[in-house]
Amino acid sequence: MQLRLATSQDRAFLVEMARLACTLEDRPLPRADAPDVVAVLPGRNAAVIATDDGSRPVGAAWWHVHEPPLLRDGTGEPLPELVMAALESERRQGIGRAFVDALVAEAAKSFNALTLNVHIRNPAAHLYTRTGFRVAGAGRGWFGVAMSRPLDGARPPP
Repeated sequence: MQLRLATSQDRAFLVEMARLACTLEDRPLPRADAPDVVAVLPGRNAAVIATDDGSRPVGAAWWHVHEPPLLRDGTGEPLPELVMAALESERRQGIGRAFVDALVAEAAKSFNALTLNVHIRNPAAHLYTRTGFRVAGAGRGWFGVAMSRPLDGARPPP
């Protein structure tokens, strides 16, 4: 697996990854133009693409600032939210940890924390905890959990 920055040619793949990120595995994917999908698409911020050994995209991650923001910092500024997804066949192979490491390093240049919203039934919640995110409160939706990770140089637990 390799990580690279997304290019304009990756737009359709990013939309598919946003669709995956907006649903649980046992539910149908939302439409590409669904408001939840459009709201999480990467804007000016760089997106990271994971590729297999044949350079085929297998996952993507980025952050965005949601409106309204999930969480704010101590001065009231909105904090960026992590969004990531991988093809089902590629999960549990270290892509998620690689995404978190790459985005934490980049986000630390501009923010003091990175946040995310995760459904309590989403198996990725365990990954987020292992990579230093902690529950910060209620998230979006009935079963959403807001999580945050400080970017002050603190290392996540092993």
